Amino acid sequence: MKRRRFLQWAGGLTIAASSPLRAIAPSDDDPEDIFNRLKQSTELRFAVAGGNISVAIAGNASPLDKLRIEAWVRRGASAISAYFGRFSVENWGLLVTLNDGDHIGPATTWGHPSSITHINLGRNVSDSALRDDWVMVHEMTHLALPRVPQRSAWFMEGNATYVEPIARAQRGQLTPQEVWRWAVDDMPKGQPRDGDEGLDHTHTWGRTYWGGAMYWLLAEIAIYKSSGGRYRLQDALRAINRKSGGNTSFWSVEQTTFVGDAAVHGNALESLYRAQKDRPVTVDLTDVLQQLGISEVDGAIRFDDRAPLAGLRRSVTTLRAPT
Repeated sequence: MKRRRFLQWAGGLTIAASSPLRAIAPSDDDPEDIFNRLKQSTELRFAVAGGNISVAIAGNASPLDKLRIEAWVRRGASAISAYFGRFSVENWGLLVTLNDGDHIGPATTWGHPSSITHINLGRNVSDSALRDDWVMVHEMTHLALPRVPQRSAWFMEGNATYVEPIARAQRGQLTPQEVWRWAVDDMPKGQPRDGDEGLDHTHTWGRTYWGGAMYWLLAEIAIYKSSGGRYRLQDALRAINRKSGGNTSFWSVEQTTFVGDAAVHGNALESLYRAQKDRPVTVDLTDVLQQLGISEVDGAIRFDDRAPLAGLRRSVTTLRAPT
């Protein structure tokens, strides 16, 4: 069963991912209000992998609610820390608004006036839904990179869409098959359609999230190939995170790609951005997945370890030491 995905951009944009392709609409959240609420009252404080986390809860929260929320946040932080080698930022404020439903989200993350996130949570959400949740890790991924101009929202949303399942798999929260299932089923939604003018100028849901995710998958492959298997996209993203300090910084895409490319001694990020930002580029996903040794057989994701890039595919979801 397809899950309804509410996805946000780090600049405060909200869309429902199960809805038809449409332009992104601004969120009603005010980051100044969220920031002030977090300063006034914090129910939970704890440290995870070098990051200090403060959680405020809007709505009457029982002791059990607080325990469940802390476990949920810690689980997400564990996954994102696996990928980046530490928590996304040094200090993060999270406002959880409790409601009477049983869903997680929507959520929005900002880098100004500080690294903060607002997420809605149904009081009746099940323990299994919290355990399997992807929204928290998606938002934590937004914390890790500097903010970029709004025209390049795809750069940030594509990154969070691509990294989130991988981070969870590296921590053992997802199987590799579940990670690559999303590439098989969802990445085709990111291909350009009639009238497309490139990623920086085509702000539909499919291009923003899955077109952006394809950019990062192509970067993953290009970095691996150009370095002879020495480096991964993860190395570039860790370097961007360290250099920028996360989403309290505001960088151009060019500056961000420069730092990432320098870390892996190549130019994959910059050249892919230059190729795709102003014109439509259709990706042969069938060939890409075959090179990685990924296929779907009778509804199941299968791996071929004889494929040319099978080693890369295996390494992507394998836990790596902090750098």
